[in-house]
Amino acid sequence: MAGKWGCCRRTYEMLMAPITPRNLRTTALLTSIYQLLIAHCILFLVLLCLAHAEQMRHLLDLDILDQKDNGFYNMSPFHNDLRLQTAAQLADATENALYFLAVVTGIYALSAIALFFGVYKNIPGLIIPWLVIEFLGAIAVGVLIFMLKDTKLPLIFGGQCAYFVICYTLLCMDGFKWYVMHSFYQSLRTMNKLREIATVAIPCPAPGAIPYHFRREHMYLGSNGYKHILTESPDGQC
Repeated sequence: MAGKWGCCRRTYEMLMAPITPRNLRTTALLTSIYQLLIAHCILFLVLLCLAHAEQMRHLLDLDILDQKDNGFYNMSPFHNDLRLQTAAQLADATENALYFLAVVTGIYALSAIALFFGVYKNIPGLIIPWLVIEFLGAIAVGVLIFMLKDTKLPLIFGGQCAYFVICYTLLCMDGFKWYVMHSFYQSLRTMNKLREIATVAIPCPAPGAIPYHFRREHMYLGSNGYKHILTESPDGQC
């Protein structure tokens, strides 16, 4: 029994190792790079589909004009008018949907860029947009998965049971990425608060007579004389 408990504990520690304080920054940086690549790939695919939709709409307009010029349009006016009107409505709906997706994916790509620089430069404020957009997107995707359960989409996965298991497993993996970035964001906020608390005033030496050990510290001139901030460097240098 103790052996099984030890094995489970080692497995849990191995799974949670990426979000330990020692590995959290590396995991967050790799996650931000992954999100940056995924966001731009999705944006490229949406823009490619939008270009094809615009080309299809242009060909449809040319086809309507060509049929009118050739007189074929008047052979069965009601049938052709209904068919071409339905095609035009479908093309408009597809194009509008792709424009909406292009805007959404563009905003997501910008948030992914901000996420990367926020992690790389240790700026918590740049991580917030991605956290908000990812959280709202996860809720929207979860609702959409449930709404599509009565369509033909679950048949592709082999039934509704497999459909829900696969989709919500992927959604949970996305939630784990969000948890990693949120943990890193909280750690950055905590470190910034500690740096503010650790900022102390020290006596201001005479001009031109700054002692050597003052020069070795990360210092700046404040309202109460020289102040120093504790850094990660062992000797106090930046």
